[in-house]
Amino acid sequence: MKMLKYLRRDLWLGTLKRSYLFLIPVVFALLMSLQFSDIVNSFNEYNNSHISVTIMDYYVFAMKGLDYYQIDPFYIYPLPLYWFTFQMGLSYFIAYYPERDYSENGVNILVAGKSRASWWISKTVWCISSALIYYIAAFVSTAVFALIQGASPSLGVTKDFLVAFFGYNITYVSYSDLIMIAVIVPFSITTAICLVQLLMSFVIAPVTSFAITCGMYVLSAYYTSWFLPGSFTIWLRSSYFDARGLNPMSGLVIAAFLAVIAVGYGVMHFNRKDIL
Repeated sequence: MKMLKYLRRDLWLGTLKRSYLFLIPVVFALLMSLQFSDIVNSFNEYNNSHISVTIMDYYVFAMKGLDYYQIDPFYIYPLPLYWFTFQMGLSYFIAYYPERDYSENGVNILVAGKSRASWWISKTVWCISSALIYYIAAFVSTAVFALIQGASPSLGVTKDFLVAFFGYNITYVSYSDLIMIAVIVPFSITTAICLVQLLMSFVIAPVTSFAITCGMYVLSAYYTSWFLPGSFTIWLRSSYFDARGLNPMSGLVIAAFLAVIAVGYGVMHFNRKDIL
């Protein structure tokens, strides 16, 4: 019951009163949808065809991330601005509220509640809930913008168009695998990263933890490795699509490991931490 009271308070102060920050996934969805719509229109015009794409095609495109970085003096690697904005936007949402709440209200709330573990668990559930709402906002916004652009209201994918855009490798990716690498794994990894950032905001500082998280995403854009978990949010770098890629199952294991460590260490940290 104490945890639920804490959580209700966190959802009000940390989510609802800061709901304007959910404009980040909405703007991200709008920009990616406009970009994808232009690609579809150009494809149909060039091939004199009338391929009708779906809202899931739009979302798969939005969550594709970016290709492998290759050092090539004749190739200008595009700055993944939209991907940075989406991932770092959620990190910013998570960054400051929990530690500020602890600094300003820690004594009153923890003494009254008499349960530090419940307070911390509430913060982790709030973090997971925020990540879920963030991703839902991105999907719903993408679906709405896709429908405005004339997309079919279907959760299926248009394989012919995906092959034309992403290459023949996409034919080896089943629908369930595509959902795994484009929906489930990115959300799981992003949520786990946010939980680690949440813990670091108390162990180190909110600004430092946010900077470290952003730095990890920057490195993930230019170097693909399992120890840079941001790489798993880029489905173009999945082994299901590219033989050089990362196994998405490893991503789920890493996400679970990071989440358990963050939650467990947080409980121990607050049980022995002096109340300010």
